[in-house]
Amino acid sequence: MKFLAYIGAMEQIVEIPVEVRGVERTFLAQVQAWRYGVRFLVDMDGVEVTLERDDAGEFRAILPESFAGKTPDKEAIGAIIEVLASL
Repeated sequence: MKFLAYIGAMEQIVEIPVEVRGVERTFLAQVQAWRYGVRFLVDMDGVEVTLERDDAGEFRAILPESFAGKTPDKEAIGAIIEVLASL
């Protein structure tokens, strides 16, 4: 599995490869320095999903505040979180 390392490279775009229901997909994410760590702004089919750690250290997905469209695939979000948590 190919993953572009983000350590030491803030404010850059990385590729996050995942497998969802047997299909390989790659999502682009912008890595940003955020509070005491990093957060990922992931483009999921045109919707920017923010993935950041909560107070317990687990990743959470946040949709844009004014978002009213179709929710991105929850299974894909879970697969992305698994990749990020393994780093």
